[in-house]
Amino acid sequence: MEFQPPRALGVIVGGAFAAWAFVAALLAGAVAFGAPAEFKTFVAWTVCAAAAGLGLLFANWAYGVFALSYVIDRDALTIRWGFRRIVVPIAAIQRMVPGRTLDSASVKGLNWWGCHVGEADVKRLGFTLFFSTHSTPDELLYLVTTGEAYALTVLDQAAFAEEIQSRAALAPVEEYSHRSAATGLAAMPFWRDRVSMLALGIAALACAALGGYVFARYPDLPNVVELSFPELGGIVRVGNKGELLRMAYLGAGILGFNAAAGVVLHARERAAGLWLMAASGLLQGVLFGAAVLAYSRA
Repeated sequence: MEFQPPRALGVIVGGAFAAWAFVAALLAGAVAFGAPAEFKTFVAWTVCAAAAGLGLLFANWAYGVFALSYVIDRDALTIRWGFRRIVVPIAAIQRMVPGRTLDSASVKGLNWWGCHVGEADVKRLGFTLFFSTHSTPDELLYLVTTGEAYALTVLDQAAFAEEIQSRAALAPVEEYSHRSAATGLAAMPFWRDRVSMLALGIAALACAALGGYVFARYPDLPNVVELSFPELGGIVRVGNKGELLRMAYLGAGILGFNAAAGVVLHARERAAGLWLMAASGLLQGVLFGAAVLAYSRA
């Protein structure tokens, strides 16, 4: 038996935020594309990347609201939220409390019109996980279990309670425990590895620093610069200053490739994936030093 809460409002609001972010990314990209290499162009590319990332986040959350449902089977209640599945054993449910009988609680997490997903300290219940789209407390139904409490949006609470109670009266066929599992790309172990995420974040910041430095200094250079090669016996070659701009593009390319390859490799061998992400940051540092040296001699 599957129960679905009202989802239209939450999907519309989340989708509107995603659309706004994608439009901002397109506008910033249009400003940056073909513009002369200067710091303002770098800022435009940065805004484009940040807005695109924000749009993907809101699109993912809007999909989570769209997919939200509560499935009751023989021995467990499964809460479907986007790419995540939260399994609650029927035997662990102690009681169900209508939301109209409790004071409203402030949800910490995703909290907009038609979407309330996160956690809250509910009076008389304590720590509670919310997977809800409610507009009023009357639409809430709290499930108190031997572990956490859950807040769900159930319009036909009598039918829901009857389904839970009828299955609780039966002897369990299979043993279940409280668990939360992800599916698809969300199941990749990278998202649960804070060290790898920190390494990739540092690499991204280093890449941004490299791009900002190169674009900020680029307009002041003469059109023709001397490019020295100390490792080749001090050979000096005269070339266009656009060759120095390639350092920023090279850094961005390295970051993109290492990030994608590192996340995929991390799923099979954590150490190799982590090394690839950390190496990306080290290479950004090498390129930054090379850029400083090249610009000082240009």
